[in-house]
Amino acid sequence: MNKGRSLARKKRHKRLMGLIDADPLMSDNKLARELGVSVGTVRLDRETLALPGLRERTRLMAERAGSRLVSMRQDEVMGEILELEPNRWALSVFSANREYAFRHTNLIADHYIYAQAATLAIAVVREALAVVSAARVQFSRAAFVGEKLAAAAKVGTHKDDKYVVSVRTRAGEREVFVARFVVAAVGNISAVQEGGIL
Repeated sequence: MNKGRSLARKKRHKRLMGLIDADPLMSDNKLARELGVSVGTVRLDRETLALPGLRERTRLMAERAGSRLVSMRQDEVMGEILELEPNRWALSVFSANREYAFRHTNLIADHYIYAQAATLAIAVVREALAVVSAARVQFSRAAFVGEKLAAAAKVGTHKDDKYVVSVRTRAGEREVFVARFVVAAVGNISAVQEGGIL
């Protein structure tokens, strides 16, 4: 009987590690549902395996990603960059709080959703300075207070000083926003200061 429980625990531990590896942003509640156990069991298993909680995992991911930023500072990015592979892909999360909503509603203002995507598109490009030179955007549905917006950027073609970056933003399983940005590297910072870019 004990041997059976031990074997089941080992399988659960292995599955727990796999779930967190696949999605580090998975909460204890969601992990508990996936594993068919209580939240307390998930927390005990994480402690046994020395796996950090969601807040700590998020902080560690943000620190690693932030150290790879080249084209902007972390405080210039709308949301928090959690993963970044320069010139390839990036992931950011934006907590849609009341301060970002249109007055007297729970509806998140669209310019914040755009800002998350645009700043992520710039951040994923490994250039000293870059700006969005063109964008094609589509809002698929509204986002609301309390949702976490996850934006994923992928760098496509790159020619000379221009990069095509696709960004998809989701709230849970629902797509909120899709964009295709042309991000241009600006080689001469003094030209930017004088207004002579692009």
